[in-house]
Amino acid sequence: MSMDSQRPLQNGHARSESDRADQIAELNKQLTSAMNMSGFHGDALIGDKQKLSVGILNDLKRIFTFDNAPDIIDIIFKVLTRQRVDMKTGAKLVASMSNDSKLRGKLIEGSVKTKYERMLHPPLTYLGSAFKYRTADGKFNSALNPQLGQAGAPYAKTVPSKTHPLGALPDPSDLFDRLMARDEGGRNSGSGLSSMLIYHATIIIHDIFRTNDSDKNISDTSSYLDLSPLYGFTDEMQRKVRDDKYKLGLLKPDTFAEDRLLRQPPGVCIYLVMYNRYHNYVATQLRRINENGRFSVPHKFDAAPLAGCAKEYAKGEHAPTNVELTKYTEAWKKQKSAEVEKNDKASEPGEKDKNTIEFETLTKTLRDKLDAALGVTQAQQTLDAWTKAHTDAWNKLDDDLFHTARLITCGMYIQISIHDYLRALMGFHNYNTNFTLDPRLDMKDHKNVSRGLGNQVTVEFNLLYRFHCAISLKDEKYAEDFMQQYFGKDDSWKAKDLSLKEFMEEMGKARARDAGIPPKQPWEETFGLPLTEELCFKRNKVTGLFNDQQMIDELTKAMDDPISNFGPRNVPKCLKAVEILGILQARKWEIGTLNDFRDFFGMERHKTFESITKNKDVQDALRDLYDHPDKVELYPGVFCESDANMGADPGPSDVDSALWAAIFSDAITLVRSDRFYTVDWNTNSLTNWGMKEVTPDNDVLKSSMFHRLLQRAFPEWYPYNSIRFFHPFYTAQKNAELAKQQGFADEFDMQVKTKETNWFGKPTAFEYDTADSNPRRPSKPVYLYKKSEIKQILEDRSDEIVHPARLRLKDFPDEIAAVLKPGQGASDNDTVSTNSATPSDHEAIVKYLVDLMRDIIKREFIIMDKSKGVYQLDVVRDFAIPVVTRYVSDFLGFGHLVRSDENDKAPYSENEVYQHITNCQVFLSYNSDETKLLKRRKAFKDSMTFLLNLTKQGNICNAARWPPTRWIRNGLGFIASCGKSGSNPMEALGFKVAQEVLKNEKNVGRAAAILLLTGLDSAYNTVLAFTSVMDTFLRELYDGKPRPGTGAKHPRCDWFDIQDVAFDDSKDAHDLVKKIVLKVQKASVKLPIIRKATKPFTYKGVDGQLKTIATDSTVVCDINRAEKADKSGGDDETNYLSYCSSFSEAFYVKYHPKHVAALSLVTMVKVLAQLKNLRRGHDTQGMNKKINIDASSEAYSNYMAPMRMSEIQMKVAKMEDGASEEEKKELSRLFNERPMRPSTFTYLTAEWDEMLPFPTTWKLRFNGYGISDYSKDDWAVLRVYKLRDDIQPMYQPSGPSDVGGSFATPVCVCEIAGKQCHCNSKDKKVIEDHKDGDCKKVDPSAPSCDHLTIHQPATSGCKLA
Repeated sequence: MSMDSQRPLQNGHARSESDRADQIAELNKQLTSAMNMSGFHGDALIGDKQKLSVGILNDLKRIFTFDNAPDIIDIIFKVLTRQRVDMKTGAKLVASMSNDSKLRGKLIEGSVKTKYERMLHPPLTYLGSAFKYRTADGKFNSALNPQLGQAGAPYAKTVPSKTHPLGALPDPSDLFDRLMARDEGGRNSGSGLSSMLIYHATIIIHDIFRTNDSDKNISDTSSYLDLSPLYGFTDEMQRKVRDDKYKLGLLKPDTFAEDRLLRQPPGVCIYLVMYNRYHNYVATQLRRINENGRFSVPHKFDAAPLAGCAKEYAKGEHAPTNVELTKYTEAWKKQKSAEVEKNDKASEPGEKDKNTIEFETLTKTLRDKLDAALGVTQAQQTLDAWTKAHTDAWNKLDDDLFHTARLITCGMYIQISIHDYLRALMGFHNYNTNFTLDPRLDMKDHKNVSRGLGNQVTVEFNLLYRFHCAISLKDEKYAEDFMQQYFGKDDSWKAKDLSLKEFMEEMGKARARDAGIPPKQPWEETFGLPLTEELCFKRNKVTGLFNDQQMIDELTKAMDDPISNFGPRNVPKCLKAVEILGILQARKWEIGTLNDFRDFFGMERHKTFESITKNKDVQDALRDLYDHPDKVELYPGVFCESDANMGADPGPSDVDSALWAAIFSDAITLVRSDRFYTVDWNTNSLTNWGMKEVTPDNDVLKSSMFHRLLQRAFPEWYPYNSIRFFHPFYTAQKNAELAKQQGFADEFDMQVKTKETNWFGKPTAFEYDTADSNPRRPSKPVYLYKKSEIKQILEDRSDEIVHPARLRLKDFPDEIAAVLKPGQGASDNDTVSTNSATPSDHEAIVKYLVDLMRDIIKREFIIMDKSKGVYQLDVVRDFAIPVVTRYVSDFLGFGHLVRSDENDKAPYSENEVYQHITNCQVFLSYNSDETKLLKRRKAFKDSMTFLLNLTKQGNICNAARWPPTRWIRNGLGFIASCGKSGSNPMEALGFKVAQEVLKNEKNVGRAAAILLLTGLDSAYNTVLAFTSVMDTFLRELYDGKPRPGTGAKHPRCDWFDIQDVAFDDSKDAHDLVKKIVLKVQKASVKLPIIRKATKPFTYKGVDGQLKTIATDSTVVCDINRAEKADKSGGDDETNYLSYCSSFSEAFYVKYHPKHVAALSLVTMVKVLAQLKNLRRGHDTQGMNKKINIDASSEAYSNYMAPMRMSEIQMKVAKMEDGASEEEKKELSRLFNERPMRPSTFTYLTAEWDEMLPFPTTWKLRFNGYGISDYSKDDWAVLRVYKLRDDIQPMYQPSGPSDVGGSFATPVCVCEIAGKQCHCNSKDKKVIEDHKDGDCKKVDPSAPSCDHLTIHQPATSGCKLA
């Protein structure tokens, strides 16, 4: 059968092949002729869905529903009543919106934007020492670009050079002669600015500019104001200035890194000496405060290495005694002090002294015990490991103290730059304002004005900061003399005539001469003119310090030395060669023109030479040299912009100066771009104390800061109210003139005399005598520590020896000054009667105090654990202070003006009133910090006025009324109070005293002053005495606590004796408590009393001989030492020296306020003894934060390591052997043991940001009222758990973060000076000799270690630092 016969049928008929072909052809024809129907093409379902935005009408429709009605009403009500809208309500309405709502999208967008912008992207600071502290070379200042501003980077260029320069530029020598050279006699500035301003500018200039000798495009120092002239700009330079013998974060005495400044006037080097001393003072204070434990080593490393190791590992029968450990540590310290400095030449070995013999004996004793306990080999290994850990811990402490002190010192430097230097340049000291441009201002829109992103200095500002035209005539003469002596010339040689050629020749000869001389180390450097005795500043061979008197004299001359005019034709001629080299270098750097520079800063271009300067001679010179203003070079052209008198001094001026516009811009940039002055300018970096130390006080000296640097570097040389402190960058005469104009004359030691008057007799001109403000060498005070001698001083009524405050009566309100004038009050014949001095109603006063104290406890306690009944009370802030405030207010008669539970509408709080009382006491007490005296004086004056005004409204006012009037007022008050008496025993006592005062003093104002002084005396030292006594009681309690599980009993202590009679109200119980409290008080309160001799004062010494105190001598009465030595004692406060220290006993002889003070002290202690199981609060809150300031024999102990002071003492003692009387006298001036300052306790504020003579906070815990039983559960209530301080997080040893972690530049630790590491050398013999990072036997032909170039940590062989 054929194939055709098999085709399928169509409509019942077989389809032929031709039919099928026709059909296919027809279908293809249809496809060809068919239209493109795009609507049927593709799949709409697989496309990305587009959200359809929903408008506000839809949002309103979804929000305004019945369910949302209560929320809408609530929002409308709160908006209308200006209340805060509930976020939950708002969120509910927002949630009602459609997913496609335009408004909802905008809300989300805004919220995301706001929250994102709250964070810094990327972060601007990191953890770890590399970012926490400044590096020597400025690396890591910018977290975004760690190398930005690093030492050794090329200069940046700010201004593009757009103007075509002249093909043949003027000869630099001609430029100097016609535009820069100073005429004979120069031009002094009339601004009143002193050379101190130029010295500060010199520090800044050498801080940020140090052009490399070989490559002039490189700046060797960092681009940040980091005091590199003091600290150095490399790790090696920094190491040389640090005290590597005694460490403790200190610098070597009077040492700085920058040798270029040795060629500057001596005042510049003295600046750096002051910063050196300030750094050391700061490091010492940081160690004393030890904020958050960050400046201490683990407790086990406190002792000497061998002592600590023996204590830790020698146990049982081999354990050393505490006496042996203490003796060894002291001997070790003496031995270390006697060691020769690494940098000193050792003397010939001689016979061993007794200290060395004692040390060797103690060493053998401890070593024998350690060997016996561990075995000789194990003992040596253990001691080696311990010594290394000990050294590492102390090195870390040294680094932390050093770097934190550097941050604070740089903070002082930048504050002086802003509040003294910049304000002086802007001329605002001429007005009564503290206005300045503080670049650190925290702007909300920080995206447009960035902070802390880094900086790179530019060549343009390298030229602008050449302030040679402002060099004073005095310093010009110094520069000429320096060049003469440096070049070895005689007096006939004139530096003014030195040409560039001659200068280069002389410099070459000098370098050749010095080439064979070993360079001096920083601690060996001297400065000044070596051939001029007055200006040759040498170090003392014993102390390493420069002569204070010599430096003070030079500073005083600089403060009174006016600068020269900024502007053209005022550069000393001796600097001609220097200026020519500067001009040539500027051309080599291809600096833009003056008009290019002005364009960049948005200033108008100079179109004429008359626009540049108003002085015709300078106009002609510029025209002759440059032909057209566009061709004037930036340098020296920028210094030619001036007025008709060629003046261009800083400050408000009609001169359109590009110099000052650029200088101010650069000052802002330098500070604002520095991370440590912006992002990391906080208490975490500087500590609370450090931040307070460098924060200006806007109410003191118009926020000037430089006085703090002077007072820290030269303690007690200047009167605290010296006119020189008003603004040290101005002359004393200008400061006196401005102080008079601005109303500050009375605040300073100066005399104002009328020079001229007008026809009406009104003064029109004045003369100013500032001699009283000049510095004087501080003399050691008359130091008294014998009770009989001190008693004569304190009981004197002759006004021959008085409280120092009485010598400046203008610090007091007029009425108080009137009663404190010499000759006022009682005489020595009028003595206080002990019997009549006791308040008559003793029981009533005690009951008043007890009720007051219990009310205050009830009001102020907080619940720490309700289930266990544990309570906490700040016994200083919330107990002692309110008690003292309340009874003083009641005594003075204005208690009704102080808020209480029953009188919450009164205008003043207890803390507010006490703050005023404290302000008075702090200023009148011994002040160890003279930099705070100006601030404390202002607070004292304000507080005295405040309290005097209140006192006038109290008991004095009532007592002065006519008796019938008083009776009527009292009767009406009794009726108004519904029969309740408004008086209390303390107020009644104050009223009686007021009546007695008015018998002798009829003037109500002066009587109020006497009563106020009496009331303040009743509060003086009360809080301090209370805190000291309670601290002693609790220390004995905790020290005597038996060890858990021993079953031992607590040794009897004073606190137990007081608790036994705490609830006994009998007189015997009170007397017992009083006896104990007063005994402890005299042993624990360490606050000296200061007096000043107005005339020669004679007293009888303990040896029976008469002794005389010279006029103006300061007398320090060490009552703590005297009371401890006195064994006579007594149960009454009249037997104690503090009883004799008041003001008021000179005015009123029948009442002594110290009776009330003693009574309140005893009652406070007794009331606290009624609290069950009174104990310390937890952690540092339970510790009474007081700092022991050791007695100091010399002023320079402020900035010396304690062991260095011991070294100096030993050296002087050794030198005295065999010395002549004259030599001994000279050595005594260098060091003698007579105290310069007595030993004192000082207390920290609650924020730990300032030291005060009085405590402010101390938290204790208790279990309600009741009989105490500390022994329960094996003395558990006294048990204190402390985390070990040698583990993390308490102790963070050095680690990768110290060098920046992965940000660190890879450096092979095996690389040592003078050698290359070959750890990857194929020569295996090299590797065998490699140990502990010290490469030995290096094959010179071997390839260098590739770890120097890799960027990932090595896993074997070399390690990266």
